[in-house]
Amino acid sequence: MAKIELRGFAGEMPKAQPFYLPETHASSCLNARLENGELSPFRMPDDIHTLPASAQQIYLHGATWISAGTDADFVPGPVAHDRLYFTQDGGPASVRVAGQTYDLAIPTPITAPTLARNGTLVTAAAEDFAYAWTWVTSLGEETAPSPLSARIAMSPGNTVTLSNLPGAVPPNRLITHKRIYRAATTASGATELFYIAQIAASAVSYLHDPAATPDQEVISTLNFGPPPVGLEGLTAMPNGMMAAFRGKELWFCEPYQPHAWPAAYMLTTNDLIIGLAAFGTSLAILTTGTPYVAQGLHPDQMVMEKSEQPFPCIAKRSIVDMGYSAIYASTDGLVEISSGAQARLISAEFWSRQQWNAKQPYNIRAARLGTRYVMSALPEGETTRRIDLIDTSGQQPFLVPTSYLARALYSHIESGRLYILRPDGVTIAEFDSPDGGLSSFTWRSKPFRIVPEQSFGAAIISTESGDGAVTMNVYADGALFHSSAVKDQIFRLPSGMAKTWQIELTGTATVIRAAIAHVMGDLAG
Repeated sequence: MAKIELRGFAGEMPKAQPFYLPETHASSCLNARLENGELSPFRMPDDIHTLPASAQQIYLHGATWISAGTDADFVPGPVAHDRLYFTQDGGPASVRVAGQTYDLAIPTPITAPTLARNGTLVTAAAEDFAYAWTWVTSLGEETAPSPLSARIAMSPGNTVTLSNLPGAVPPNRLITHKRIYRAATTASGATELFYIAQIAASAVSYLHDPAATPDQEVISTLNFGPPPVGLEGLTAMPNGMMAAFRGKELWFCEPYQPHAWPAAYMLTTNDLIIGLAAFGTSLAILTTGTPYVAQGLHPDQMVMEKSEQPFPCIAKRSIVDMGYSAIYASTDGLVEISSGAQARLISAEFWSRQQWNAKQPYNIRAARLGTRYVMSALPEGETTRRIDLIDTSGQQPFLVPTSYLARALYSHIESGRLYILRPDGVTIAEFDSPDGGLSSFTWRSKPFRIVPEQSFGAAIISTESGDGAVTMNVYADGALFHSSAVKDQIFRLPSGMAKTWQIELTGTATVIRAAIAHVMGDLAG
């Protein structure tokens, strides 16, 4: 072998025996960006915000950082831009509006109105009337109707007084009005509720004159119900839908009505649900057993398909939407699930079952950076969480370890940025920030075995133009043979014979090629 040349740098495959690695893969590396085949450094995380109290999760809503001390899921509303919806640790679902947090559930009215007719009844022209009412908020949300009143006979010229309307308004929900509806039979023979009027939320009665205030549109909230207590994993979907789960129950909101969660839309799985991920028009439902994928354009059209691969989810915070699929931690490694409920183990090539278990995968927290899966784990014997990046974009996936520590990770989809919560629980930093200084990388090649033993007399490191230093360490039979910080020109190596050669590169430059050769002429080009 006259030359060992490295182009197209890739990361680690820890499971593989180093001699059997692909030539582009590292036997070890740290803090190496490894994009587009280049070997370059990350920039240091840049601190951008300090939280008022220690947190476990972070979310950027507009220009405001929001944190949670327990498991939480945040979703921007498919309605007004200033609304943020979230579920937290099995508690009641909430909505954040203008910096204030409110219960998402609006109590459904439970009191039927009482009716009293005003005027003389003309029996021959009598018609039965019945009424119901709803709560309405300043956000334009409306509940399902109250129980229907008892029917009362009415004839032309009569008015009716509705009473027994509660004057006490449920707190913490921005309720501003009641809406009054009248039950009437349509031409098709169906009984519908027709809108009559809107009154103050505190009003305890209403006088209806049918001649002056005729029936208007049909109620649209008939089957609305508040989100059940204990929902988790709130997830945004296309067409204004949201999904969440409770135990084995999968719930959906009414499209563009996040306060309404009709029970008729609820689906059930065989196993307890751990988490959800939406990609495209699909929703992955990850359980303690076999995963599912649900598809549909409306909640009443959702159909679940069960995967043929029994890959249980063991860490809710490991679930990441990757655009056209989702990746999550399972008992055997990282699993990718896509539409059609196709699930495959993607980490089998670079982690053995023993190596995977040593990472204590049940506590993995993850996010997305471009096409890469970014995870923070707490391996056995360690006390801080270190960030690893998983690249699955090529035919051979690889691992990119880093020395950066993070308690939590957050992908900001709009900007494509990755934010980390430092181990102190209060400091938020941007990962690989343009404002951060260059972080030195280390990348060591696979060992190249040459029989019979051979000497190499020249070397080169080719870099992109720009600042940054790089050092090549050449190892012969496992021992450091030579070091040089010369870049972009050929330099000599000392004489010496060996059967096994490795090239290690450290620094902050962007390296596109590294090579050692028997003579200088072999390095031209």
